[in-house]
Amino acid sequence: MPEEKKPIEKKSEEKTSPSQNLTPTQQIKEGVNGIRGEFTTFFAQLIDLKKGMDREGTIINIKNNKRMEGANAWLLMCSIMIASLGLDLNSPAVIIGAMLISPLMSPILGIGLAVGINDRKTLMIALRHLAIAIGIALFTSTLYFSLTPFGQETSEILARTKPTLLDVLVAFFGGIAGIISGSRKDKSNAIPGVAIATALMPPLCVCGFGIANMNQTIILSSFYLFFLNTTFVAVATYIIVRLLDFPFKAYIDPVERRKTRLMVIGICLLLILPSLSILSTVYQENKINNNIEAFLNEYFGESVDAWGLLQTDSTNLLNIKVYGSNAVKKNIKEYQEGLLKYGIEDTKIQLIPTSEISLEKFEQLNAKVTNVDLAFSKQLDQALQAKSEKDILIEDLKLQLDSLQRDSLPYFQLCMQAKTVFTDLQKIDIATNQTTNTGGTKMPVVLVNWQKGKSRLSKKESEAKLYNFIKVSTKVDTLQIIRY
Repeated sequence: MPEEKKPIEKKSEEKTSPSQNLTPTQQIKEGVNGIRGEFTTFFAQLIDLKKGMDREGTIINIKNNKRMEGANAWLLMCSIMIASLGLDLNSPAVIIGAMLISPLMSPILGIGLAVGINDRKTLMIALRHLAIAIGIALFTSTLYFSLTPFGQETSEILARTKPTLLDVLVAFFGGIAGIISGSRKDKSNAIPGVAIATALMPPLCVCGFGIANMNQTIILSSFYLFFLNTTFVAVATYIIVRLLDFPFKAYIDPVERRKTRLMVIGICLLLILPSLSILSTVYQENKINNNIEAFLNEYFGESVDAWGLLQTDSTNLLNIKVYGSNAVKKNIKEYQEGLLKYGIEDTKIQLIPTSEISLEKFEQLNAKVTNVDLAFSKQLDQALQAKSEKDILIEDLKLQLDSLQRDSLPYFQLCMQAKTVFTDLQKIDIATNQTTNTGGTKMPVVLVNWQKGKSRLSKKESEAKLYNFIKVSTKVDTLQIIRY
C-alpha cells in the first residue's frame, strides 16, 4: 500500500532588515559611518565652488575688461587723481572712494586667467595693458605731486612704504574673492571690495610721490608693494581657475604644466622673502615701541608730553619730553633700570622738561579729566541716593515705633504722667521689648531728653527717680533708661 504523502507546508518568509542581523557593535559602527557620510556630503556642498559657476561667461567678461583703453583709461586717471588727493590730504575716506572706481583689477585677473587656461595671447594682451595702466598711474600721480603746494610725507603715504607678509595675505585672499565673484552667474559687488582690500592704487600713487620728490627709497618700497599685491592677486586667480577646471585654450603637456607650476612657486618665493624681512623689522619696532610705552606709563604716567627714539649703530637715545621738574630731579639710574626691566637694552635716557602742552595731549588729558568727573558724579549720585534711601528707612522705622508706642495706651498715658511729675523732662519715649539683657529676657527701653538747667537735681538723680516711678507704674522687674 503506497505511503500517503503529507502535504508540504509552506513556511512564510519573514522579511528582516540587514541591521537586525548585526551585533550591537556593528550597528554602532554602521551608524557612525552614516553620520560621517552625511557630514562629508554637507561639507562638500558647503565648499562647492562649481555650483552656480559660469566658465564661459567668466572668460569672456575678463577678456573684454582687461584692456586699459577708452573709458577704462579715463576711469583710471580719475581714480589715480582722487587717490593722490587722498594721500596728500591724509584722508582714508578719499582713498577708498578712488579705489571704488578703479579698473586696475581687470588686467591682473586677466593675467591669472591666461596662465590658468594656457592662453598666451590673452596673457600678452593683459601684460601689455597692465603696463599701460602702470604708466598712466605713474604719469598722473607724478604730475599731481609735482604741482601740488602740499606734497608732505603723510601717514597714509608712509604706510605704503613698508610691505610685509601681511600684505601678501591680504592680496592673496582678495584675489580669491575677486575670481570667485567673477566666476558666478549672479555677479556680486566683490570686485570693488577686493580693490579696497588689496590697495593696488595707493602704492602706485606713492611711487609717483617718490618720483616727484626724487626719493629712491619710497619709489622702490611702494612699487614693490604694488608688484607684490599684483602678483598674488594673479596667483590666487590662477589657483581658483585650476580648481574650477577651466578648459585649456591650448593643449598643455605634463612637462609644461609642471614648469608653469614651478615658475609660479619660484616667483612667489622670491617676492615673499623681502616681505618676511620687512615684517620681522616692523615686528621688532612695534615690540620696542610697546615696551617703551609700558615703561613710560609706569615711571612717568601722565607727565609725558612726547617721546622719540634715536637709533644708532652703537647706543640708542630715548628723548622724553616731560612736564614739571619732579621727574627730572629723580635719579637717572632708576629710569635706566626700568628700561632694562622692559627689555630695552643699549639705550640712554635724556629728559627734556617743558611747560608747553601740545593740543593733542591737552585734548587727551581733558578727556580723561572729563571721564573722572563723570565717574565721580555718578558715584556721588549713587551715594546720595543710598543716603536718601537710608534716611527714608530710618524715618519709616521711627514712624513705626511711634505708631507702636501710641497704640499701647498704657505706655502713652505713662509718658504723659511722667512729663507732669518731672517738669524738667523735655521728651520721653517708651519702646516695649526692644532690648535684650544678658539673661536673654526682653525689657522696656525708655528714651529721655532732659531740659538744660531747669532742675536742681542732677540728671542721674532725676533718672533714678524716673526709674522707680516707671517700675511702680508698669509693675516691671527691670527696664533701661537711655539719654539722647
